[in-house]
Amino acid sequence: MFKLIIIAIIQSAFLAVAQYFMKIGVDRVVDYSMSWVFFKSFLNWQLGFSLLLYVLGMFIYLYMLKNYELSVVYPLTSISYIFTILIAMFLLGETVSVVRWAGILLVMLGVGLIAR
Repeated sequence: MFKLIIIAIIQSAFLAVAQYFMKIGVDRVVDYSMSWVFFKSFLNWQLGFSLLLYVLGMFIYLYMLKNYELSVVYPLTSISYIFTILIAMFLLGETVSVVRWAGILLVMLGVGLIAR
């Protein structure tokens, strides 16, 4: 079980960093219009890197599904919530309320119960 938790942490880190780069990349997309400039604005390296991280995370997820039970694997992927919130706070300067932290704590308690 310890090996699965380590793998899930790595996979969750990939997903959280992918979310960060997706946010940065989509912020560079110009306002909607049916123009070449609009569609071309999606071709930035941040969105491309985000996609790469998602693909790597998916391969790790497939490995976990192949070797462990779905009922354990899927809840463990919620570890990415913690990483994503921390990235939002420290890299994007977002404010996270106590209520959000309480919700994340409840999710993590659930993950802990499932992992046992």
